[in-house]
Amino acid sequence: MVWPLSAKAQDSWVFLPSQTVFKPLIADPREIHSSVSSNGAWDTYEGDIGDTIELLQWLPKDKSRWAWGIEAASDIELNALGNGVFPERVSDWYLGTYFSESAGDVSHRLEYLHVSSHLGDSLFTVESRIIFTRESFRWTTSWQVDPQLRLYGGLGYYPHMAPDDKRFYAHWGAEVYTDNWPVIGILSRGYFGYDGKYLTEAGGVFDQNFELGVQFRAQAGSTRSIRLAVSYYNGNSLFGQFYRQSDNHWEWEIGRASCRERV
Repeated sequence: MVWPLSAKAQDSWVFLPSQTVFKPLIADPREIHSSVSSNGAWDTYEGDIGDTIELLQWLPKDKSRWAWGIEAASDIELNALGNGVFPERVSDWYLGTYFSESAGDVSHRLEYLHVSSHLGDSLFTVESRIIFTRESFRWTTSWQVDPQLRLYGGLGYYPHMAPDDKRFYAHWGAEVYTDNWPVIGILSRGYFGYDGKYLTEAGGVFDQNFELGVQFRAQAGSTRSIRLAVSYYNGNSLFGQFYRQSDNHWEWEIGRASCRERV
């Protein structure tokens, strides 16, 4: 729904727009999204259930775009014990809001995000539970160099941390896409994504994720897509309960875009 502010100014507001101003970061494993994945050994599974709702966009006459929205997710890891038994190891919960802006090929996003981490029932007797909660501000700038290449980077800060630790972090990444090609009437394109983070917590942590996959969509201009991907993660655990533990693994994933992204 679009409301023009005035005929002279040519500014307008859009309520619940069909696509977001800031495109999701496809290789960031903690970007809000929905997916099901398994590690390379098929002994643990992860389910990520999340979504972004862009509530409002402002379209001024200078052709820039401004937006405000909300986001939330739950990331759950399960053990595979056989005989259809999958007890929960850990779950992380995310809730936040953001403001974003774009002008031409450059876009920005400022997020405020709450996260808490909770030990699963399968580990109550073998792991020591910690109180893990964070409030974070994260700034990201993205540059769409051309239709096949995107670069991004930014900084983050935790105004509240439990357990307390050093509070700054930096992140950066790149996405490379192929042209679209049809497969049995479905538009497809390949992609490679890299996401890196340096966190000053836990004595200094360098996390990296490499992802190779294929996106599928029903038709040109669609704002929904499904992706099949394989990724390699190297760093400390993404789950807050284990944030001081090293984690290196391959992962197979099927998921969808985290929000209304035109692909």
